[in-house]
Amino acid sequence: MKLSTLIPIVAFISTISAAPAAAPAVTSPPQAAPTDGNNWSTYPSVAKTASINGFADKIYDQLPSCAQPCVRKDTRVTPCPYWDTGCLCVMPQFAGPIGDCIASACKGDKVKTATSLATSICSSAGVWEPYWMIPPSVSKSLSVAAEATD
Repeated sequence: MKLSTLIPIVAFISTISAAPAAAPAVTSPPQAAPTDGNNWSTYPSVAKTASINGFADKIYDQLPSCAQPCVRKDTRVTPCPYWDTGCLCVMPQFAGPIGDCIASACKGDKVKTATSLATSICSSAGVWEPYWMIPPSVSKSLSVAAEATD
């Protein structure tokens, strides 16, 4: 590599190391660095299989029937393994369509039950607050549907 190429890189590194660090908008709980070369070792232990997906499996039977088809979404829209609950919970491209489906298919207490179960499964997987990461527009749709009468 030429010296003329390195000088701007060194100058850039000096600039960013001297600047105060901005606090991130959303932070996750501190995690210990994996020492065994297994990057999954820092996550809560979860079964590496699922009959539907890691998000749906534990709550499916408790969901109102109107919400059950909604959680059967394809996980390939995410970089997550299909069994990884925590990863799926933080993916708005996965959680958003589930929330939209629930808001369209369910009303009132059924929306509240489904939303509570989604939040609970994500919290139990070790996801930080707000636990179930849905876009603001989906949150609004769920709120409207939760206020509607069955």
